[in-house]
Amino acid sequence: MDISWLGGSCFRLHASGLQILTDPFDLPLPVSPLPGDIVTLSRRAAGEGLAGGRAARVIDGPGEYEIRGVPITGIATSGSGAVGGRNVAYTMGLDGVTVCHLGRVDQPVTASQLQEIGSPDVLLLPIGEHTGLSVTQAAQLTSQLEARLLAPVPLRGEADEAVVERFCRELGADPANFSPRLTVSTSGLPAQVQVVRLSPAVPPAGSLRPAAPSE
Repeated sequence: MDISWLGGSCFRLHASGLQILTDPFDLPLPVSPLPGDIVTLSRRAAGEGLAGGRAARVIDGPGEYEIRGVPITGIATSGSGAVGGRNVAYTMGLDGVTVCHLGRVDQPVTASQLQEIGSPDVLLLPIGEHTGLSVTQAAQLTSQLEARLLAPVPLRGEADEAVVERFCRELGADPANFSPRLTVSTSGLPAQVQVVRLSPAVPPAGSLRPAAPSE
């Protein structure tokens, strides 16, 4: 499985010919229809006016799903920028690897939410002092979830870059060491916790189309 970061809380996951796109409202330009086979939205309000492509399935709420053989669980948490302060974190099983995308969670999760999330192998962790988790909160959450691969990204670009750098140093990782993508397999999971900084990926030409103007 390959994971790339497109900005904000938007990630693209490729596995076995399947593409999952998270939080496309954080893409640098609006797109319609949404690319990907499965699209997850951590904020329901952000999904207004978004539509999946011909084969895409859009998920925008908590619950248990299975789409094209991929089990997905949505867990409601507290989050920034959503109506009522709701955020939905998602766990997804792809190629034997469990990935958790936290969306825009901005408060420590409860014991019951931790139980629903479980122990993912990979944690996609958007961080921001004013729009997401602080360094202390993010470090505590990663310890509770016991994920082996952590991908922290800044929610607000340069404004939160320093926050991510502090998080990396907190976990003993080099904040200046970037990778263009994260490649994960069951046999390649590290024995100890590893932090991977992702550089923003440029979507392939033709993969994103600007949204048609509203009438």
